[in-house]
Amino acid sequence: MDSSTNEFYKKKIVITGASSGIGACCAIYFLNCGSEVILVGRDTQNMKSTASKFPKTASVIKCDLTEDNQIEDLKSSILKIFKSIDILINCAGLKLDSDIEKTFQQDFDYSFNINLRCIFILIKNLSSHFNQNGSIVNVSCLYGTRPMQGLISFCICKAGLEAFTKSAAGELASEGIRVNCVSCCPIISNSLRYAQANEKENALMEEKMKKNVPLGRMAHPSDPAKAIVFLCSKRAESITGQVIKVDGGRNLTCSGYVHYKGYQNMNCRFEPDDENLWNKINIFNYFKKKEENIIQKLEKMNDKELDKFINKTISESNFSKDLIDENGDENQSSNLNIKKQFEKINETYEENEEENEENENNFQDNKENDEITEKENISDFNSNIFSK
Repeated sequence: MDSSTNEFYKKKIVITGASSGIGACCAIYFLNCGSEVILVGRDTQNMKSTASKFPKTASVIKCDLTEDNQIEDLKSSILKIFKSIDILINCAGLKLDSDIEKTFQQDFDYSFNINLRCIFILIKNLSSHFNQNGSIVNVSCLYGTRPMQGLISFCICKAGLEAFTKSAAGELASEGIRVNCVSCCPIISNSLRYAQANEKENALMEEKMKKNVPLGRMAHPSDPAKAIVFLCSKRAESITGQVIKVDGGRNLTCSGYVHYKGYQNMNCRFEPDDENLWNKINIFNYFKKKEENIIQKLEKMNDKELDKFINKTISESNFSKDLIDENGDENQSSNLNIKKQFEKINETYEENEEENEENENNFQDNKENDEITEKENISDFNSNIFSK
């Protein structure tokens, strides 16, 4: 690579959490750019595998960032190798299941130490050893701004990390050090495996996560790594104290996100809260074109009656096979099945309509009888008064 055109050539970079994921991607990129990189983490085997390809520019330091004495040793080792640094990237982190009721204090402290406290200590210890125009990038998560039940300690730490990023940016600006943050979620990583999820559980969770992302895919570790590289570059020399979201638009959605389908979802009386949503919408769209009179009858039903009929119909037949296929071709036999189902609805509605009409007639008869009885009672009352 031509060093004259590469701004990262010979730059001294420290990356925590470099064993895998985002940290490993960043390390490989900068090493390919000719940077001198110190990889920090606990999985030395993976880090040594990366460093072996760049023996002259890569160094590996094993460190448990939850231990203060090891962080102090890490500082000494970094300064011994580099003497000064240009870029610090904090990718180390761990997601632990935790809630208010059942989380042990020790577990909360461990999560706090690895996700936030160690970053504060590292920046505190190394800030005075940065070269001019230094850059620090922290890695956060969507849960820093969009909390999730069952991850309370992780959410607290990431929210704190984003606040700390902004505070540190304000304090270190006078030293010429920029501090930014990249927020990414969901991302393909080893976090579920570290939580002892098996491969099947991991695959199912990833599929579920994809459905809540507008772009329809989980981010690869290289995606946030590209944003980190940008924030460390001269192109971002006026950017500091910012949280850049690399999440496929996930922060724009609610927890029950359903992909927007344009006209299909316009003025729909169903909320996007269940897996049968599009089946319901397609049923209405089909009969709006083919059987307008049935829709008119359905629209006269109250919400309770309508939901009952729709849910019953869906449970009795698989509409996902009966409706229009992805190519837009209508399946005639499927349409007949739908018609049969709605014929049942139509018959039931007509029976209910006849019953309602009969009840209305009975009500009118009872009302007339009540009026006659009331007149007779008034007449009897008047006759009794005058007779006296």
